[in-house]
Amino acid sequence: MRFVHLVALAPLALLVACGGAPRQGANAHATTSGGSDAAASEDKGDGQVLNAGEADPDRLKGLSPTQVRAVLGKPMFTRRDAPAEIWQYRGRVCTLDLFLYDDGGRQTVAHVAVRSQQPVDDRQCMGELVSRAAREEAMPAS
Repeated sequence: MRFVHLVALAPLALLVACGGAPRQGANAHATTSGGSDAAASEDKGDGQVLNAGEADPDRLKGLSPTQVRAVLGKPMFTRRDAPAEIWQYRGRVCTLDLFLYDDGGRQTVAHVAVRSQQPVDDRQCMGELVSRAAREEAMPAS
């Protein structure tokens, strides 16, 4: 009988193990992967510039959808769960979730979550995504 319980719970255990826990960007301390800083730059409106060299996911907070697309490109997945809109970017080793909310009549990034199945620094994840977006933008359209 115990074996039946274990077999029934095995798929749930696999889902939990594969999901990876969301992590906050505040604990990030490592350097980022390289990339084109000029191509991946975006003015945040208050003089701050976001690029692969300063790839702290928390710097996305307060950006508009247009500004996010300029830095990271088009999201791989979007979902509307009122009052939030979730944008997802997937890299080789991580997933970045952006939670956009209305702020005074315009939508902005209010929360950022980095997830991975293996230990990865938030800045490393963000650097990979910013660099990839810069490479894709630099490629000629076919």
